[in-house]
Amino acid sequence: MSFDYSELPHSGIKTLHPYVPGKSIEELARDQGISDIIKLASNENPLGCSPLVSDALANLSGQYVATYPSPSLHPLTAQLSRHLHISDDQLTLSNGSDCIYGLLMILFALQQDKHILTHDKAFTTYQIQAQTLGIPCKLTPITTDWQVDISAMIDTCCRDTAIIFLANPNNPTGVLIAPGEIKRLLDGVPKSTIVVLDEAYYEFAYPANEPAALALLDDYPNLVITRTFSKIYGLAGLRLGYAIAQKNISDLLKRVQLPFMVNQVAMAAGCRALEDQQFVRDTLALNAAGMIRMRDGLAELGLEQIPSACNFITFDCGQDALPVYQKLLQHGIIVRPLTAYGMPRHLRVSIGKPEHTQRFLDTLPLCL
Repeated sequence: MSFDYSELPHSGIKTLHPYVPGKSIEELARDQGISDIIKLASNENPLGCSPLVSDALANLSGQYVATYPSPSLHPLTAQLSRHLHISDDQLTLSNGSDCIYGLLMILFALQQDKHILTHDKAFTTYQIQAQTLGIPCKLTPITTDWQVDISAMIDTCCRDTAIIFLANPNNPTGVLIAPGEIKRLLDGVPKSTIVVLDEAYYEFAYPANEPAALALLDDYPNLVITRTFSKIYGLAGLRLGYAIAQKNISDLLKRVQLPFMVNQVAMAAGCRALEDQQFVRDTLALNAAGMIRMRDGLAELGLEQIPSACNFITFDCGQDALPVYQKLLQHGIIVRPLTAYGMPRHLRVSIGKPEHTQRFLDTLPLCL
């Protein structure tokens, strides 16, 4: 007798639409039989990773790989703490920053009648993880110029709001919220509400390494900042992220995180990545030049774009974007459609190497 196991999970999982990553080069090559493919869909570092990282990975011993990791004792923790000018006990390493969001929900939002709060066009992983855990999610609208409406978030937040999630700058729009607005939000919500700032694209938004929201940490014990090695450092394939918070929240995160969540290889790579700040500067220079070329090229085509503080730009195709996306695929160019975000006319394109940016701009008119 057969049994329908899909009926066993709670209603949130039954109706869940999981996160769909950008199409891979391997997938497109298999589906279309194309070999000359560029991927501008997932905001990966076009330079790859630092040569120091490549050398470190090539020289890892078998004994090192065979041992269980200890993030609290690994040199990366002290090294990253010095880089950020925080104490070790304010730092929590994890298997990508996405894992931290689920841990925070488990800690603070599983209580009865609690919910999380984010905004329309926010990174979808917050809603997906909340739905997976059966936690309600409230959304506030954004303004007509794509800005997060902080006043609306303050007005919507209440004692039952466990966590507020903000990506700053935001993915997929690229919009940056000023530190003063973050402070206004922190001043306007209950101290029992955790405010999470997802700063995955921090280095692109603040290339001079300004403190930004990090300067608020001492005064707001409910603030949690997350960052990642995936973007600026080019370690997306190793899954290394971290949270910055006051010690009491950091202790709780470490209490609920599974043992050995951060692997040895990722931490070894993280150490060498931090040492190579020239690679970071090279990435920022490439991105700045590519962003200017991309903006100018889209403007020449008369396409409206959203100003971005990231390593991607989102633009309005002036029509349904899916046929444009499909035509670009036929030319071997992978970008990101945003239908899942309720933006059916928009595409998001990563800033690649100069030749990739130019190929995209030369091909786009053929697809519109």
